[in-house]
Amino acid sequence: MILRRPDLPVVAHPIFLSVRPFRRFSTDAAVLIDLAWERNALKYDWKIVVASWLLSSGALADTVTLHNGDRLSGDLVRMEANTLWLKTTYAGTLKLPWAQVDRIDTDAPVRVRLADGTELDGQLQADQSRSLRIRIGSLAETAPLALDRIDAINPPRHINRTVVRARASLGGNFARGNTDAQTVHLDGELVARNPSQRVTLDGELNDAAQDGVDTASNWRLGMKYDHFASERTYFYANTRFDHDGQAGLDLRSTLGVGVGRQLFERDDLKLSLEGGLSLVNEDYADEEDTRFPGARFAARYEQAFWDGRLTLFHKSDLLLSLKSLDDYLYQSRTGFRIPVGNGFSLGSQVNFDYDAVPAAGKGSTDTTLLFKLDYAT
Repeated sequence: MILRRPDLPVVAHPIFLSVRPFRRFSTDAAVLIDLAWERNALKYDWKIVVASWLLSSGALADTVTLHNGDRLSGDLVRMEANTLWLKTTYAGTLKLPWAQVDRIDTDAPVRVRLADGTELDGQLQADQSRSLRIRIGSLAETAPLALDRIDAINPPRHINRTVVRARASLGGNFARGNTDAQTVHLDGELVARNPSQRVTLDGELNDAAQDGVDTASNWRLGMKYDHFASERTYFYANTRFDHDGQAGLDLRSTLGVGVGRQLFERDDLKLSLEGGLSLVNEDYADEEDTRFPGARFAARYEQAFWDGRLTLFHKSDLLLSLKSLDDYLYQSRTGFRIPVGNGFSLGSQVNFDYDAVPAAGKGSTDTTLLFKLDYAT
């Protein structure tokens, strides 16, 4: 509320004719304005007016009210993945579950993305419980919107440019003496991403021998194309080729299509799930070749901790034969990386491959522990 002395005439004050018609003044600020107005016989003192303006600006803040009645003030940073970030001067940045938010008011425009993909820029004004209006400029505002219709607040703006990221890894050992052994591991990945598309190329090579006898000789190569129908949902097409000499597999080729959900895609957290149909063709060295349709399920996870000083990752792929539920293939890559500077990192990784129906005389499980040097751009 603005206080006005009863002995002063009612005259439009210059501050109230400013370009900020919705600015709210604290009581202290209003008193300073009143005193300046009186002392100068309706000619304001700029020093006092500026001081009052600063006081009023400092008093403004975004406000979030929770279901339990708690009222929190600060700067609304963003809302995504059902979490609201509120930066405060008294408790740092708070992460509030979106489902617990009852009302929101902001003192400045924010960008709102609705569940249908529509984006609006405006000031948020609380309406009834779990609803708000968006004031767009000084003349228009939306009808009440349920908070459940809001997908994100202040999301990154879509920029039509392609970002390319690459990573390569090298691991192995070399021994000479009573035992002659060597192991080489190479893997890499290239990802090109723009707002509507993503292309991923990846490959892996493992070769090992001891005393002149090959103990590992396998490689895999894959390519996947994703088309994003919305910010998080995408359709994919993929192909993969695998060779494993020790398992008697000359070549396994896979071609598939399906749908995926990008649950998180931030610098510190990436998580996606996929499901679809695939056609699998297996060529064996000493066995009858096989072909079968399959259902594919995949997951990909990567998360950085402690400001990027440690990164955990996991990739898994399950192919389930639609001819026989007893026939399935599972592959996973799980490990960690520790940055050491200039794009390099040291880490370890466990490769786990399982074939429920292997070639005759071959085992179902292959497990490998690797220590690697990574380089990423």
